[in-house]
Amino acid sequence: MKIGNFEISESSEGDFLIYQLSGPAADALQSGDGRATDALQLVANQVSMRQSEDSPRIVVDVEGGGDEREQTLGRLADRAIKRARETSRSIALDPMNGRDRRTIHIKIREIEGVATMSIGEGRYRQVLVVPEGAPEYDEAVEESS
Repeated sequence: MKIGNFEISESSEGDFLIYQLSGPAADALQSGDGRATDALQLVANQVSMRQSEDSPRIVVDVEGGGDEREQTLGRLADRAIKRARETSRSIALDPMNGRDRRTIHIKIREIEGVATMSIGEGRYRQVLVVPEGAPEYDEAVEESS
């Protein structure tokens, strides 16, 4: 790829193995829309699953960009929760990658009276934020358990 060198550090969090990349190559990977990072994470997870079915999920965090993205997704989740509660209707977020959906699910899972579920297929998969009382609420609670 000729994008330069990078350093890798490893940590774990629950059922996830996190690889943090830094350096000139990481800067190049982080530029754009994040597809390169998503592709790298997908390949890493596929290799890991071939090693063992019990292997942890792998998260690739490039140059700490995950922290900033997590904050942005947190604000998006807060707005969706507020709107869902105000309207008493489910709110579908824009399609997003699996890592971003997971971040939204985890943030909302801790909040009383609202649940999430994923809808759609492939790259068009979305998070549905469901307030208590909405028709999909029981299904969303079941899915998030």
